Amino acid sequence: MENKKINYISVALITMITLIVILTSEGLKDLPELLVNTNTKYLIIALSMMLGDWIFDGMILNIITKTVHGSINYFKSLKIAIIGQYYSAITPFSTGGQPVQVYLMSKDDISVPKGSLILFNKFIIYQMTVTLYSLIMFILKLNFIFNDAKAAVPFVIIGFILNLLVLAGIILLFYKPEWIKPMVLYFYKFLNKIGIMKDMQKYVCRLDKSMEEYMQSVEKIRENKKNTIVLIALTSIQLTFYFSITYFVYLALGLTEASFIDIIAIQSLVYMAASYIPTPGTAGASEGGYYLLFKPLFTPKLITYALLLWRAISYYFRILFTGVITLLDYIIRKRKKIAV
Repeated sequence: MENKKINYISVALITMITLIVILTSEGLKDLPELLVNTNTKYLIIALSMMLGDWIFDGMILNIITKTVHGSINYFKSLKIAIIGQYYSAITPFSTGGQPVQVYLMSKDDISVPKGSLILFNKFIIYQMTVTLYSLIMFILKLNFIFNDAKAAVPFVIIGFILNLLVLAGIILLFYKPEWIKPMVLYFYKFLNKIGIMKDMQKYVCRLDKSMEEYMQSVEKIRENKKNTIVLIALTSIQLTFYFSITYFVYLALGLTEASFIDIIAIQSLVYMAASYIPTPGTAGASEGGYYLLFKPLFTPKLITYALLLWRAISYYFRILFTGVITLLDYIIRKRKKIAV
């Protein structure tokens, strides 16, 4: 309960600071004029991109659940995916989503070990896809980054290195799993030596459990290679839905020079660079990365307004919509419990 309060306070504070910075920006002095000239048709399409993100998230979860557990209604998977997105959005490193999803699965007679295995499978598929997606886009946009967005270079390079390390870890997990544990244990010993990790044994036990779950997930992925290719394709489509929000914001502001690929490539770099920042919803880092990377594509008058629209749709609308679904699910489950 205490952690929830801290998360809500963190989100509220970061939101308030971000809005103050954005709304007091010189770029928004013509806000009334900008609002009048915004093409709402494209903003509605941008909002529908979030809908596409949720639909595919539910589809991916449903396919993995069927593989590991057995038949399950798609709408149950969709609900679990949406509620997971809500808790991920309000917790640092998006850590709140998976435990809640495991709990919800247990209410549908999916055991905790199976639920954990399902989500580990989903996590590995997602990390593989988002890392490869971002790295391909990084290579495609090398000239743009080093010529037009120099201020963002350190930001993007750090994100690139971190994503590369994640990809290397996943490859090791598939082909040299026996290398992983000694490497993590060496890191634990270092943390214990400098006084950061006090109860090392507790973390070693957690590592053993995680390694067991990871190995089961890897085995499932190896057994279902065709299924894995389908899931990677679906995850790529899901990411494209999410990354294309900025494209429709761009069109809504009457801009047409940049192509669809240009926009989603740069948006994936924003995601790659900000994804490891430990704030709820990567708040602060996402706005900073967006401003630095998209500034060359928007006029000085429009960049702050575009940032505000993008964040309103991709984060605050997400919290609002998924929060309402989470609340409704809680009320329905409570009423059922009372009825019983």
